[in-house]
Amino acid sequence: MSRRSVPAASAGDGELLAGLLRVAADARPGTDAQLIIRAYQAAEHWHRSQRRKSGDPYITHPVAVATILAGLGADDPTLCAALLHDVLDGTACSTAVLRSEFGTEIADLVNGTRAPDAVAGDWAAAAGGVLPGDGRVLLIKVADRLHNMRTLRHLPPARQAEKSRQTLEVQVPLARALGADTIGAELASLASATLRQHRRPAVASRMLYATAALLPASDRARWRQEWLAELHTLPTRRERATFAAQIMIGAGRLAVTLHARRFRGR
Repeated sequence: MSRRSVPAASAGDGELLAGLLRVAADARPGTDAQLIIRAYQAAEHWHRSQRRKSGDPYITHPVAVATILAGLGADDPTLCAALLHDVLDGTACSTAVLRSEFGTEIADLVNGTRAPDAVAGDWAAAAGGVLPGDGRVLLIKVADRLHNMRTLRHLPPARQAEKSRQTLEVQVPLARALGADTIGAELASLASATLRQHRRPAVASRMLYATAALLPASDRARWRQEWLAELHTLPTRRERATFAAQIMIGAGRLAVTLHARRFRGR
């Protein structure tokens, strides 16, 4: 996609873009609006057919990430890389295309965001807050996680809990090491609130774990996974307790059936 072929933004797109440019200009006078517009249009082009779990157009995510960073006064290459941070993994766009369109600095920033989150966390822990490489890459990653945490409700409960634990272990310390205290504080608040919510089925979960011990060892993981998945869809404590009790009542018969099947298969 050459610069001349970048499509124009639609009216709806214009509202997203205008909001980003407004935040950027307020936080850092002298923002290169034309460069950011080109990066936005390229991202919108590559993500055009994609949707998020919420059903929203995918472009809303990179714009939100860039807007978070714009509020911190991030420089123009960082804002462009934030807008483009998912095009290498989620679309047919290549590093060579980015380098041709936006230069080496922005292409390298985008490519750097592909490093696993665990690696970023290791850097923060090992360096004691003195982070190697380009800190702008890590800043994009924590802003990316912040927007994903804000929209976490669209993921299955187990993934919500997993992402929240990782956020507390990796992204919160990383944000603090980068001096992005406002991002770190919001990440910690969102992750902690999610984990508190998912601790509610803890008693029923323990009941199901104990019940699974009646089953043959080779079958326990499968049934436990099915039971817990069903448990997490139930909204009230009473419904979860009733479900766990029903499983316990029927577990004896299920255990006899499964053990008999294994005996016959020998």
